[in-house]
Amino acid sequence: MREIVIAGAGLGDFTQEVANAINDSDIVIADSRFADKIPNGKKIIPVKNFSQLENESGKILVLVSGDPGVFSLLPVIKNRYSDENIRVIPGISSLQAICAHACETWQNAAILSGHGRSLSAGKFLNTVERNRVTILFCDKNISPSWACEKLACIDGVDVFIGSCLGGNDERIFSGSPQNFSSQNFPELSIILIRNNNPYTPERLLLRDRDFLREPRIVMTNESVRSVIISRLEMSNDSVFWDIGAGSGSISVNAGNIFPFSEIHAIDFNPSAAKLISRNAQKFHLHNVTIHNKRALDVIDELPTPTHIFIGGAGGELSGLLRHVAAMNHPVRVVIACVTLETLTEAYTTLKGYENFEAVQISASSSKTLAPSLTMMKAANPVTILSANYTV
Repeated sequence: MREIVIAGAGLGDFTQEVANAINDSDIVIADSRFADKIPNGKKIIPVKNFSQLENESGKILVLVSGDPGVFSLLPVIKNRYSDENIRVIPGISSLQAICAHACETWQNAAILSGHGRSLSAGKFLNTVERNRVTILFCDKNISPSWACEKLACIDGVDVFIGSCLGGNDERIFSGSPQNFSSQNFPELSIILIRNNNPYTPERLLLRDRDFLREPRIVMTNESVRSVIISRLEMSNDSVFWDIGAGSGSISVNAGNIFPFSEIHAIDFNPSAAKLISRNAQKFHLHNVTIHNKRALDVIDELPTPTHIFIGGAGGELSGLLRHVAAMNHPVRVVIACVTLETLTEAYTTLKGYENFEAVQISASSSKTLAPSLTMMKAANPVTILSANYTV
């Protein structure tokens, strides 16, 4: 198997090692902006035609912008070829340059990319909330102005923006995000966000006492909540519907554990919607979207879920389960049942799904009656059904 060289173009001027490797190659795969820096006589293949190299012979060099170790084609190439056939030559990246301009190190920074990649505002803001330094590679859509507009909701944040780093038109900006939310920046930009007071959750599994409460809004008991979250089997890539969200304890606790997931809390009670918002704000969560509607009135507008929890169906359970089947998409479903009627209806459907399980939680908590007397007070038993709907 031939060797494939992956070289970092740096910020515009090649290192001697990269220049030597280009001279020694027969074919260079590179972005068009590097074409005038590649010696005449070399066959140049655009990066977008990368897969074409399978049909090429000769010495191949893949020229990536910045450094191969930061959001480059290296992972794609490693999936196709073994490490023994790959040689990597580093370059100076815009990440290193913006950190130098900001007088920051990057070993503990959170690094995100919106350059040709999807990035939700929730993931971006939750990352900034939980890290002292966040670095974002930008493009024309996920731009510095986009980032600065979103950052308006976080106090104590300042930014360093670098555009066309290493070029003759290099520009550096620094200050408050509000100063740059309406400014236009070149596509080749990077932003460093410094949060002077990052949020660190005290715990991932939250206690009942952690939440804001309202007397008439139901909240799932923490013993039951921990089992529900375990049975949901979520990850940071999940799209989660919390139907009948109540106080938001499931949505907020899931968001606290998985800050990069996408969470939709649905409840038709306006007071519940306001309480969910307050609890999400308390835990600095930006990935919880609240829908103050009945579930069947809103779910057609939501992104396809990977996980659904139904804690209160408001008489719509049959319709919701029919909707799950009609989506024709794999989804993990968890239902909490308090009444026998709900249990019967949910069991009848979910028992036909894959990996069906049922567990009943009967939790009792200590209650002080007098200075020397304590009793155990029982909560209503809850049956939790879980299963995977598969196509």
